[in-house]
Amino acid sequence: MSDVPPPFPPPEAKPPEPMSPPDDRAPARHLELSDLPPAVAERLQFDRAAPRRLRSEKMPPAVQEELRQLWDGIAADIYDEVAGLRRTKGLSSATVERALARVADRLLQAQRVVIFAAVHYPLKGEKSGRHIAVAGVGGGSAATAEALAIYGSLGTAAAVAILSAVVGEVFETYVAASARTQQYRGAQRSPDPDVVLTDLAEAAGYSASVGRRASTKLARDAAGWLGELLAKRTASRFARGLVPVVGIALGAGMSAWNVRAVTRHPLRPPAPDELLRLADDIMNDPSAYTEARQRYLELED
Repeated sequence: MSDVPPPFPPPEAKPPEPMSPPDDRAPARHLELSDLPPAVAERLQFDRAAPRRLRSEKMPPAVQEELRQLWDGIAADIYDEVAGLRRTKGLSSATVERALARVADRLLQAQRVVIFAAVHYPLKGEKSGRHIAVAGVGGGSAATAEALAIYGSLGTAAAVAILSAVVGEVFETYVAASARTQQYRGAQRSPDPDVVLTDLAEAAGYSASVGRRASTKLARDAAGWLGELLAKRTASRFARGLVPVVGIALGAGMSAWNVRAVTRHPLRPPAPDELLRLADDIMNDPSAYTEARQRYLELED
């Protein structure tokens, strides 16, 4: 009888359920410059701390304002990640990756915004060589600002160094999108932001859109892929900028190379709605630009 199991064995003790992982879709915690001490906020603001090339009067006012909003929008978050850390830890790859992950959603939006701005307000000049040169200057300027920042006061120095890498990468996106826009215009074409965004992704290695007509869904998928690449390239740009002297040359060379890759990519076949855009030129209408920009950003919702 002892070998016969009881009809209703007692339930086994269950191990405690593991805590559910945090929802990756939850919005990141964001601060603003106004949340920081006034003296720190003043040192971090775009008009004082950003690389001079990005504050140049040669930049279209709409694009400069987009870069200003990006810089001032993420400055507090970046500073919050590095404040109180030792210099070596504040400039470590782990800290940079954590800071970039915190502002990833803002970077993705900034990338789409500057591509949209480049389609309507591209850098002047039809020759690709000019845009490649501008990209090189911008990459070198960002690396220079980063190199100079690390010798400043602790906390703000690390924040400015990371910010310089972030905005340098976004500026490169703007230059590449400008070059691509001018290529389409030179071919008597009228590209829209989705077309240019998809082209930039393909030139960087995105293969899911090759041979397909650009569409909102395709561009959204390409934007997600390009956003992940943006974070990786920003981390690499930051690491290069820490190399004394050589880092500046590397920053300039890589930016020029990336824009050159875009200009050598074949143009995409025209979409049916391209003729409608040719008839609806809104580039010289600021109010129309603002409304169209808002509609473009709302596509994600």
